[in-house]
Amino acid sequence: MKNKFTLFALIFSIFSIGYLFAEKETYIAPNWSKLLDPAGNTDNKKYYKRDSKRKFKSSEILVKFKDNAGDSVKSYAVGSFNGKVLNNLDETGISQVELREGQSVEEALAEYSSHPDVEFVQPNYLYHASTSPNDPIYGQLWGMNNTGQVIATASYSGPPTNNPGTSGDDMRMESAWDVNTDCSNTIVAILDSGVNYNHTDLNENMWSSASCVSDKGVSLGSCSNGWDYADNDSNPMDLNGHGTHVAGTIGAKGNNGTGVAGVCWTAKIMAVRVLDQLGSGDTATIIKGINFAVRNGAKVLNLSLGGPDYDSAMRSAIANAGRKYDALFVVAAGNEDNDLKSDNSYPCEYDEANILCVAALDQKFQLASFSNYDSSKKRVDIGAPGTNIRSTWAGAEATSSLAFASWTKSNYQGTDWNSTNCPPTVLYLSTSCATAILGTSNSGYTSNTYALTFAPITILSGADAVTARMNLFLDTEAGFDGINMYTSVSGNEFDIFNSVNKVGSLSGETNGKLISNFEVAAPNCVGSSNCSFGYEFISDSSINRAGVAITAFNLITLDIDNINQYNTINGTSMATPHVAGIAALLRSFNPKFTYSDTIKAIISGGTSTSSLQNITKYGKAANGDGAIRNLEAPMDLSIDVP
Repeated sequence: MKNKFTLFALIFSIFSIGYLFAEKETYIAPNWSKLLDPAGNTDNKKYYKRDSKRKFKSSEILVKFKDNAGDSVKSYAVGSFNGKVLNNLDETGISQVELREGQSVEEALAEYSSHPDVEFVQPNYLYHASTSPNDPIYGQLWGMNNTGQVIATASYSGPPTNNPGTSGDDMRMESAWDVNTDCSNTIVAILDSGVNYNHTDLNENMWSSASCVSDKGVSLGSCSNGWDYADNDSNPMDLNGHGTHVAGTIGAKGNNGTGVAGVCWTAKIMAVRVLDQLGSGDTATIIKGINFAVRNGAKVLNLSLGGPDYDSAMRSAIANAGRKYDALFVVAAGNEDNDLKSDNSYPCEYDEANILCVAALDQKFQLASFSNYDSSKKRVDIGAPGTNIRSTWAGAEATSSLAFASWTKSNYQGTDWNSTNCPPTVLYLSTSCATAILGTSNSGYTSNTYALTFAPITILSGADAVTARMNLFLDTEAGFDGINMYTSVSGNEFDIFNSVNKVGSLSGETNGKLISNFEVAAPNCVGSSNCSFGYEFISDSSINRAGVAITAFNLITLDIDNINQYNTINGTSMATPHVAGIAALLRSFNPKFTYSDTIKAIISGGTSTSSLQNITKYGKAANGDGAIRNLEAPMDLSIDVP
């Protein structure tokens, strides 16, 4: 029969304290009698249990005798246990002892620690060179190991500065991996755009359950990979890429000779799709995702998402998940300026105890130019790598563009769509291209304008998602004048501009401000070789402004069947999973740890970073090695011992 015993600060202390001081080449051990049993119980044998995550010699222990114990006392004591003194380690007073045949290290620790002449006893630990995985893209993961390498960035405008970065400005993950690489004891829920669970670097680490339940606790039978609340089905496939990128940072399979390595080499990734193809979702959908995740055992939830408004319902769901399910939420600080009250990002701004909010750092551990921060030092907790982050991607992407001169333009009333007297990459509706772009006129288009423009677009075969991406200037009367966007599989003009095929709308007085990378999904174009995209401009009879100018139009297709894709992107969304991965690593190292214990270890083990002083709560960057060395055992920890 197994007996339960309460254990204060034992598991981590027994099997890691020798490792804590390895870099100094000295060892400071605890008083074993106090560590083993604070109540003073002298029968310490019941308190030993091997920790499989620490390796030590199976036939030896190290014994520290009390200062007044001479060599004869040491020999007699060791002989009484049928052991043998192999070495006295000079001035340390520590003896290297060979165990009797058949005796386990656990048994020896219990027996020797009860001897009156023994001050403490411990295993003879084994040490190894820092752990570095064999994944071929690992050298690009500066957040794991920054060697000052140049990161091959994706094709986008305005890449972050500080590439290359400073050697050593990283999360010290190789030292952390010396202790643990396994996160399989902790389910990590990724509430995002889904995950391509077939990806070659992720498929072995996806969560599944033979008996999962819905967000309301209703039995769903078996579940594979997670759940989709964006489309209300059982398939959380990613049609965006964002969620798959997050998943790779947390738990891409490590040391498998493929792609990248996540913070957790063997993870248990639960994909909870709460964001659609464009990366957008609503409160109700996200709350359902939270409830599904925690009801099915998730202890770490990654929310690389945010909104500008206080949301009582979401805050309540997060608080309940912490209180009832001991769930830790790792969330993004946001990509604006969190010091401005009007740009606060939620859920980062909530002060619930189970939220850890993450800012983004660049390759020199400077705050990333886009990252939110908080000079009140109340909400943004810690920084983590967030620029030029290489990770898994949902599939193969292809981009195509169209010259606006080839678009069909139909004016029915008022001002026309035009692409003349302007660069060929600009399509505008205004009296002039300059007026539309610069917003220099309040009469750039006439009253009661109704004008259409459209063009056929080529969809590559095999595309599983189609997205139109554009840069535009918009200066119209908010709520009354603006553009509608449509797609159609018919080339007929009036079929294109049918409300059934409407995919987006924009209206507002932005005074010539550029809207970059505005996206609309085109689901009805998937699988079609004859698709068209069109703009419809409508104005009423009053208050005309400068108009509309579209300066770039690209079509993005995604093929999710190509399951060996990687991408490099930026954001606090990319910083967040670095910390979520550390949280999962810690909670797997000791599943008894609460969300509070985990947060304390991450903060205590963080690296003080000058760029985060006075703009984050603790002024620290995430440090995996520091965190795993700063675990504090819960007071009520208990284990079963044979």
